[in-house]
Amino acid sequence: MSIGDGREGKIRAALAKGQLGGKLAGLSLPRQIITIALWPLLEQVMSFICSSTSLILATGMSNDGVVKEQLASGIGVTTYVMWLGFLMQGAVGMGATAIVSRMTGARRFGEANYAANQAAMLGFIAGILSAALMYATTNFLVTRVVDLSDFAQEVALRFMYTGCWVAVFSGVVFAMNAALRGAGDTKTPFFIMLAVDGLNVVLSIFLVHVCGLFVEGLAFGMVLGMAISACILVCWLLRHTAQMHTQLRHTSLDKYAASQGCTYVPPLFLDVRSVLPDWGMMMRILRIGLPQAVEVGGIWLIQIYVLHVISRLGDASVGAHTIAIRIESLSFLPSFAIGVAGASLVGQYLGSGSVRLAMATIRKCIIYSAMFTGSMGLVFYLFPEFFVRIFASDSPSLMVVAVPVVQVFLLAEPFYAGMLMIKMCLRGAGDTRRVMYVSYGCMGFIRVVCLMIWNTFWPQTLTLTGIWYLIVADLLIEYIILEGMLHDLTWARRKV
Repeated sequence: MSIGDGREGKIRAALAKGQLGGKLAGLSLPRQIITIALWPLLEQVMSFICSSTSLILATGMSNDGVVKEQLASGIGVTTYVMWLGFLMQGAVGMGATAIVSRMTGARRFGEANYAANQAAMLGFIAGILSAALMYATTNFLVTRVVDLSDFAQEVALRFMYTGCWVAVFSGVVFAMNAALRGAGDTKTPFFIMLAVDGLNVVLSIFLVHVCGLFVEGLAFGMVLGMAISACILVCWLLRHTAQMHTQLRHTSLDKYAASQGCTYVPPLFLDVRSVLPDWGMMMRILRIGLPQAVEVGGIWLIQIYVLHVISRLGDASVGAHTIAIRIESLSFLPSFAIGVAGASLVGQYLGSGSVRLAMATIRKCIIYSAMFTGSMGLVFYLFPEFFVRIFASDSPSLMVVAVPVVQVFLLAEPFYAGMLMIKMCLRGAGDTRRVMYVSYGCMGFIRVVCLMIWNTFWPQTLTLTGIWYLIVADLLIEYIILEGMLHDLTWARRKV
């Protein structure tokens, strides 16, 4: 649907000024952002606790400082392997969010539900392919691409050969959660991910401390938590299927929604006929999501090169880099939640015909995100030892390397907040291709070309802190370019 497309009838007239339905009806823009962002924020908090628990459990497997460094670096490398595997699932999720949000804003609920079902099936296919990709590439990435000690390599390999199978279940969960968020329902994905992360933590602790498993215990906990949660999600959707089929015996979903009033938004549900593969709709989802997958894939290659350079500095630097990223992610929990709200609202406002409110949404999301992350950056700058000690209390070398990096966050946070908000909102509008070009251009030049020149001609001056200053420069330049892209309104005219 293009901006300005008219629809006959009273419903379209009610939406002419960007009125949204469901729980967002009648709310001011700030309250709409808060309403959608609340549950993703809680979801991100749980995810942070879960991932941090895994790292703490891993580094707690030994009291020896050197072994802690190797455990931290080994688990850190697995993050990059998992990142590669989830590229296809991210593409499905982005396409699902863009289409479902646009169709929900336009009150074309039948098409929105159909797209959600197709995304779930496509997510399942992507999950199988992701698991196979991770299993096939783990040995090469761990032993050839990065320079780890033998024990750190063993940690990474043993974790990944079990943990890669989580993708089979996460494909469906991530795709359906993305569709639900596009429809404005962020509460249900929170409870699904609460089950994922909660089960992961409990099972991992049990398998490591009670059953005495090594890093395989962490991997088994992750896989089982996702599998059980996928079953919970399917059961929840089937309950809505039974309810909606009762209501839709003699009418279509769109007509039924119209009869309930212009603020009614039906829930997404599983439909056997809609789940059967429709390659046309699947390609429509992928046309939107693939540019993001290509973008993230390129970013992954760039990050792998950066990790390769860091690994030359030793296990302590890789471990400190892993810890720093984990701490940094804490500051972006509110930003990611706000970005989810922004992407959903931008898509819905464009679907309802209001470019003005879509732009206002992006602006408010940038302001809110910068406030949160800037405050966290100040806290990290003033008390870096407190946060690093959580993961590396018995490793002085990790403390020494990680503390200066954490203090760099004070400079990085505001630029990252603005860049992240604009990227997520433009993707919600379906403008994924131009976002990809910005990421490639800036990161490719600064994080690859500049770092390569530095590493080639002045390797003796290279430090982990210096690499993070390069990252700050990249974030600043990306933000400036993306700000310029907002004003040309190409993203508002994008068809999905």
